[in-house]
Amino acid sequence: MGDDRVQHIGDDQLIYGLPKHMEGVANTGANEYWEIVPSKNACRTCKLLMGMRSARKPVPVHPNCTCEARRVSPPERQPKVVAFGLLQGYEDIAAENFGAGQKITITFLNLGPFPAGVEMRIDYTTRQSTGFLVPGLSDSFSFYKFGETPLWWNVNLTSHGLEGSTIRYEIRG
Repeated sequence: MGDDRVQHIGDDQLIYGLPKHMEGVANTGANEYWEIVPSKNACRTCKLLMGMRSARKPVPVHPNCTCEARRVSPPERQPKVVAFGLLQGYEDIAAENFGAGQKITITFLNLGPFPAGVEMRIDYTTRQSTGFLVPGLSDSFSFYKFGETPLWWNVNLTSHGLEGSTIRYEIRG
C-alpha cells in the first residue's frame, strides 16, 4: 500500500474528473476569473493588459505572445464585527439582534479581576456556557445556521462571576 501503485499517465491524467487538457472547464469556484500577467519583456500592448480580468481564458494577443493567463479565486469574505460590549458583575445581561452570514463567532476575554464565565443563548434554542475564564484568558465559540443571507440572529449573554468581574465580548459574522 505504498507509492509503488501510483502510475503517471501523462497528459491523460484526470483533474476534477476531466482529462488534464480540459482543466479550465472544471471550474471549482463559480466566482473565479482569469487575470493577464505580462512577461518581463512584454510589448507595450501586452503591458497595457496587465491586471485585466476575464470570465473566460483569454487568447494570446499576438502569435509570439509570452504573457500568462492565471486563474484567480476571489478573496474570501472576511467576517466583520456585528456586535461588541462588556458584561460587568454578577448576572449582567446583553441582548444582541443583528443580520449576518451563516456563521457567527463569539469571542470572550476576561478582563478581571476575578474568574468569570458567560452563558450564551442563540436564537432561543441553543444554550452553551464558557465555563469560568481566569483573568486574561479568552475563548471563542462558533454557531451556524443555514438559509439565504443575511440571516437574523438573536444572541443573549449572561455573565456568571463575582461582583466587579468584567468580560469583553465580540461577535463576528
